[in-house]
Amino acid sequence: MNKKTFSNPENKVLISWLLLSLLAIMWGSSFIIIKKSLDSFTAIQIATVRIMAAGIVFLPWIISARKQYPKEKTKHFLWSGLLGYFLPAFLFAFAGSKINSSLSGTLNSATPLFVLIVGAVFFQQIIKRWQVAGLFLGFVGSLILVLSSSKDGLSFNNPYALLIILASLMYGFNVNIVGKHLSGINPILLSGWTLITVAILSAIILFSTDFVSRINANTLNPLLLLILLGAINSGLAAIIFNYVLQISSPVFASSVTYLIPVVATLMGFIDGESISFLHYFGMTIILVGVYLINKK
Repeated sequence: MNKKTFSNPENKVLISWLLLSLLAIMWGSSFIIIKKSLDSFTAIQIATVRIMAAGIVFLPWIISARKQYPKEKTKHFLWSGLLGYFLPAFLFAFAGSKINSSLSGTLNSATPLFVLIVGAVFFQQIIKRWQVAGLFLGFVGSLILVLSSSKDGLSFNNPYALLIILASLMYGFNVNIVGKHLSGINPILLSGWTLITVAILSAIILFSTDFVSRINANTLNPLLLLILLGAINSGLAAIIFNYVLQISSPVFASSVTYLIPVVATLMGFIDGESISFLHYFGMTIILVGVYLINKK
């Protein structure tokens, strides 16, 4: 695409929506791969393999652009890597073994709310009325989707749910850090410089576990799926997410968490699950909410 394409506001909005939808598909499909991998590897191993694979993907670009590295941005890369990838991966890993995925998905949908609050309190971002309305609708729609998809309902009494809230708060800080301090950097290099440090930390943790002894003929396929998950659903997705941040806004980019339950619901339908009126109602509310969040 040429520069005129990106300078057109209408084209930017369309591209933002298309990329946001692609992100939702990528991240929404991650749960199936993780679920299948839990039979072969621990939650910690899954988290570290995913981050490590995502970091390795960017090595060619990092090496070739080593002279372009902005040293003054080092602390921002480190904070972004820790708050946007490393720490949340472990929080989700610990919480995932104690609470159901429906509750995790609902609580994770609070991310755009934290983006807005953190942006206003710490980054001098202006809160618009329709953004608040969009955030509220998006969360309500996500809650309707999850409630209508869960046979057992939701229970918020489990203290491990606080780990998901903490992870969502970290995402809120990360999105604002990238939006304010790292927005002018090439999305590929930005993703690579952000992920490489936490990928090294992940490798150290991974190989301190019994990971190597678990690799055999039976676990090879799950391992390959995890590597692909890290390379595509984390590595490539990081590029797309950082680019969406640059052409839209932090709140809009983070609203992808509202679309993930939509993807999960549709994938369930393809897999033979029924969809009720509440599912369609919840998805409609989510889309209206995301529209309001992106309204100029």
